[in-house]
Amino acid sequence: MGGFGAKQEDRGDRRIRGIREIARRLWRLIRADAQEGGDGREEAARKENPYLARLRGILEQVLEKYGMDYRTFRPLLIDTDMPPESLLEEDDVGLVLEQLSDGLNFLEIETGRPAYFEPYIEKMYEDTGLVVQLRAKGTASPEEVNVVLDMEREGGINGRYIREHIRYLPVYKRPWGEVKGEVKGEVKEGRNVDISIPIGYNTVIVKRQ
Repeated sequence: MGGFGAKQEDRGDRRIRGIREIARRLWRLIRADAQEGGDGREEAARKENPYLARLRGILEQVLEKYGMDYRTFRPLLIDTDMPPESLLEEDDVGLVLEQLSDGLNFLEIETGRPAYFEPYIEKMYEDTGLVVQLRAKGTASPEEVNVVLDMEREGGINGRYIREHIRYLPVYKRPWGEVKGEVKGEVKEGRNVDISIPIGYNTVIVKRQ
């Protein structure tokens, strides 16, 4: 009897150990999947710009800090290198152009998809008389512009446009973030939190709107 009972106990122990091992393996797989998903979410967050819908106000503050105004604003927009996969998705470039248009006296666009901009170019000419200039990627003259809005997501800072007279804003390549300053020992929160905006290799702080 003792031997039979011992065998049953051994089988029970092996079964329990097996269940525990399976549970450990499942847990490792769950953790690995969660970490991969987390990394993906962090990467996606890094490549988004939560302030894009407020770009016009932010840009006006940047121009003011550099002693410029919208009348002398001569922007070059470097088109995205990752257009939406679906026609139903909103194109961030369209959102930026919508904000820039009012009062614009100059606009140059570097792009590999000129047909995308044809409706916008025609509308700007009919409404304001502005002739929007299209250039192939990498062919715009740095001497003609004083602000670059780089909408590309991949690659590094475009060195062609790091010039003394140009304010280079990488919309996605460097993160825009909140700056929590202290006032009388208290951290500023809510709408009073400032925004850190990369300009070339420097950073400018603007007021959150």
